[in-house]
Amino acid sequence: GSFLALNLYANITPKFLDQSKEWQWICYWAGFFIIAFFIARLLGLRGIQSFGLNRHRGFLKNLLIGLSLGILIYSFKYLSFYSLGKFTIEGWMPFEHILPMLTLTLIGMLFSSLINDLMIRGFWLAYLKKKNQMHWFVLVATALYALDDSWNNGIQWMNIVFSAILGFSFAYSVYKTGSIWMSFGIHWGGNIMFRVMYGFNGQGIWKLENIKEDVFFDYLSLIVTALLLPLLYFLLNGQRNNPDVHENHQGKTLSDKKPDLLSKKETYLV
Repeated sequence: GSFLALNLYANITPKFLDQSKEWQWICYWAGFFIIAFFIARLLGLRGIQSFGLNRHRGFLKNLLIGLSLGILIYSFKYLSFYSLGKFTIEGWMPFEHILPMLTLTLIGMLFSSLINDLMIRGFWLAYLKKKNQMHWFVLVATALYALDDSWNNGIQWMNIVFSAILGFSFAYSVYKTGSIWMSFGIHWGGNIMFRVMYGFNGQGIWKLENIKEDVFFDYLSLIVTALLLPLLYFLLNGQRNNPDVHENHQGKTLSDKKPDLLSKKETYLV
């Protein structure tokens, strides 16, 4: 019930908002965090930080690594698209278009990415950790992210596969680090690059022309996105779950009780 409430609020409310009225989006973002806080308290948790947002040792490093990975993977994907003829670039968009678009991108994608990470990975990290069922986390978080993405892209097998690959990468990073900081960074970085390329109306910072829609580029998107998996494995393999951030609902670290418990789109990312 708690997860459903968060999910419905996060996915249905934006459909009633005016894209041009910033105050509506600010109220929407604030409303989500308020609801998430009370849900955390109802679950016996300390607050929204229990959804994987503890400022543990190395949290900023994880965030920056994730942000870099997201930007890197999506930059490589769009460079591949350009090199293989998916679109041509006919110059820059006007400065008066670029500046407000980039401002909205940095702020809007920060909140949209964070809300999704809290709702999918943060909630289930806290819930399954409390139930001592973390061995289900990667499967649950991956499946729910893939299904949740259908709110934006409909139920199409290519979108589901893409979201499953991306969702598994997100979930793996959360499982290995014990927080959502790296996942959030990847998510935010990918969304930033998506908007840099396509903006909010199909045009980002460059004028894109002769755009081709071909299944080849869908498969290319899957392949490039899947590169996240070996990169994350290389970075995180052998890393034990961070004991500083694996806390139970009473505020004690799981390592105080069972030290080895946890050791053993083109789509719109939001």
